[in-house]
Amino acid sequence: MKGISVSSLTAGYGGRTILRDISGVLPAGAVTFILGPNGSGKSTLLRTLGGALPFRGRIRFSERDAASLSPRERGRMVGVVTQSPSLNFPFTVGEVITMGRLPHRSFLERDEGGKKAVSRACKEMELEELRDRTLPSLSGGERQRTMIAQVIAQEPEIFLLDEPSSALDPNHALKLFRFLERMAAEGKTVAASAHDINLAAEFGSFVWIMKEGRLAAAGKTGDVLKGDVLSSVYGSTFVPYRREWTDFSGTPPACNGGEKILWRAV
Repeated sequence: MKGISVSSLTAGYGGRTILRDISGVLPAGAVTFILGPNGSGKSTLLRTLGGALPFRGRIRFSERDAASLSPRERGRMVGVVTQSPSLNFPFTVGEVITMGRLPHRSFLERDEGGKKAVSRACKEMELEELRDRTLPSLSGGERQRTMIAQVIAQEPEIFLLDEPSSALDPNHALKLFRFLERMAAEGKTVAASAHDINLAAEFGSFVWIMKEGRLAAAGKTGDVLKGDVLSSVYGSTFVPYRREWTDFSGTPPACNGGEKILWRAV
């Protein structure tokens, strides 16, 4: 089975256990949002899946045990956008995006698709005019777009994104999630954490909801985003409201059109 499966996953750092006995599937061909209150384990989960933290239990990527992957194999398979990357080095935007091709390079093997992948990533995140700018000269949103573009250039099977739109303006956030929808339609596995429940309602096919380091609910978005589930996790009362979801042309997108049930806390 493609996608990510975890069994009895337990992880943490600094001697503190954050994730506790998590089992579930992040399916291929779908955008899965990881929701939950502050401190619920969303970032720790993504860091663990991305290989940054030790863990107990099992992680499998498309039927391959994560522990069996070499760094290069993992780099070709899994792309990670962290929440607070260190971007103080004076690399240019173009150089940072090109670093996404490192897993595809070796002394004996040419990266034939590298230039095309980098150009595509620049175009997707609208960075063509910033390619020669250095990272310290960028705004927060431009830096975030650069790191997303690096992962796009990497061309992974799996995208793991921690709060990927936190610094983006509405236009670039929309472009990002449209891109992620296209990746899912091509069979990629996409998992993104978010605080905004309605991002999941509009763009997510599946949802995982975390609470106190455990998986509180998981499944199709419409089945999981219910008032009673949200209230039990967040400790507030949630009420639904409906609206017709369209793009700027007034036409509902084929993959996500029609009436949407959104939520607000009261």
